[in-house]
Amino acid sequence: METQISMLLTQRELARRWGKSEAVISLASAVGAGPRYVKLDGQIVYPQEEVQRYERACLFFDPAEVAMQDRH
Repeated sequence: METQISMLLTQRELARRWGKSEAVISLASAVGAGPRYVKLDGQIVYPQEEVQRYERACLFFDPAEVAMQDRH
């Protein structure tokens, strides 16, 4: 079973996951963009569930791909 702390991503870990700089992740959090986060002892951390929810919400489909699937 995972511990609660292992289910949280730091800004550095999220930046690495998304291939972005920590500054970009920090700015996104400051303006309310990106996944919901928790502030623990002054540090912003992201529950993995919220990161995954945000990633799913950002998914989009290529219209051509959808059209091809409808033909089969």
